[in-house]
Amino acid sequence: MNKQHTHEGLGQRAPQGPSHETLLFWFDSEHADQAAPPDWIEGTGGAAPLRCIALNWREAGRPRTTEGAAAWLAQSIRSFQGEGPYWLVAEARSAELMHALALQLLGQDQELAFLGLLGATPAPVASGISLRSRALPAWSIDPANGLVQRLELLATGAKVLSSTVVREPDGTLECLQALWSDVLDLADSLAPQRAPELDYQPLIKLQAGSPGHAPLFCVPGAGDSVMGLRDWAAALGAQWPVYGLQPRGTDGVLMPHTTVEAAAVAAVRAMEAVTGRGPVHLAGHSFGGWVAFEIALQWQALGREVLSLTLLDSEAPDAAGVLDKEHSHLDICEQLAGSLELALGRPLGIFRHQLAPLSPAQRLATLHAAMTRHGLLPARTRPDVMEGPLQAFGAALRTSYRPTGQWGRPICLVQADDPRRCAERNAQDQQRDAEGWRLWAPQLQHWKGPGNHMSMLKPPHVQHCVDGWLTRQRGVSRSTTPIAFEQKTKDMGVN
Repeated sequence: MNKQHTHEGLGQRAPQGPSHETLLFWFDSEHADQAAPPDWIEGTGGAAPLRCIALNWREAGRPRTTEGAAAWLAQSIRSFQGEGPYWLVAEARSAELMHALALQLLGQDQELAFLGLLGATPAPVASGISLRSRALPAWSIDPANGLVQRLELLATGAKVLSSTVVREPDGTLECLQALWSDVLDLADSLAPQRAPELDYQPLIKLQAGSPGHAPLFCVPGAGDSVMGLRDWAAALGAQWPVYGLQPRGTDGVLMPHTTVEAAAVAAVRAMEAVTGRGPVHLAGHSFGGWVAFEIALQWQALGREVLSLTLLDSEAPDAAGVLDKEHSHLDICEQLAGSLELALGRPLGIFRHQLAPLSPAQRLATLHAAMTRHGLLPARTRPDVMEGPLQAFGAALRTSYRPTGQWGRPICLVQADDPRRCAERNAQDQQRDAEGWRLWAPQLQHWKGPGNHMSMLKPPHVQHCVDGWLTRQRGVSRSTTPIAFEQKTKDMGVN
């Protein structure tokens, strides 16, 4: 068979092969500027020929973080092949990055058909397993010894499940090609297990409501739980059916969604089970506002009605590239601490310079200790209880979103002041976000609610926000003039 090697960078699309052709993506982290796969990587995936595509950074520049590199690679791969399952091969020294790439694709609800690592087996599993170190099926191919191993691959190493010497190596190209063909046959003989993320059910009923009211579906903010929306449901009144759409990954078991679109698809699927084709209300807080907006677009594209769409202090969508959204573990911990301070109403006493020299596990322990000290978590909990929320929070921070279309109906944006900023800065930020949202929702109405970004969902502020929402649902006020509630937030003294 004549193999084809294509060398491409981000934003350059190779001609899509015929439907019977399987694309095989190759990457080598140590030669990422001009990656070239070994000559003997050729063969068949079932009856489909493999066309090898070598990925390299080129003009994109080298990412600062493993997660940023994985996001870039996933975007590049999907520019060639829009949907999985995907075939990935890399040098064994790129095992950590390939693990992160596989998780990035899984976060987009894409399946992986094959993950191969060429060379010596990755190091054994290290201690301190985290979500990012979850086990993924992979194959180790050692051409020098004719050895093939089936692995559970983790970011911290690999666990060998089985080893097979498939043929004695003689160093010839024909022998290496036969070894590769044997590997593909072995992989084909084992049906891959379906990832549990692909069957995730996000729906949680907050209150049943009564007949005559269309249900309200709410999406919490980054790393948050739908339980944080219980006060909103209670303030509405028991007659309203309210459901929360729980972001995936906050449990520390499953991989968070890594695109807004994938999260919305999962939400729409769950909503259909409750409402069929019926009308709905939608609301999203913070990052959840992006997801709610995308749900609305998808729901409308299916020919269904969205009665209202409410964004609770959500920033306007951005057009940033994946390498513009890189955040280190330190960045994520610092920003999560800031969000917790808004919820608490006073400083946690955690500063970046304190977190910087710590390991990820130590940072998690520091956050946990501060949360238990201030009553945000029970003292009996362990630090790893925050691992899921931290991972989901980080996934949201690293996500960019550019809507696929405009929302042509009325939409409401409720904004809140940040007590760490002056009045002029708050006004500028809120005006910028309103103008940014109007690019995608020309009929936007925006008004300022009480409290801050987090406390607006809690008593007593939540009742003011809900009363404003109910007023609009009753059609009492059709004015596009922003309504300002009296602000009673306390200066937290946080820089």
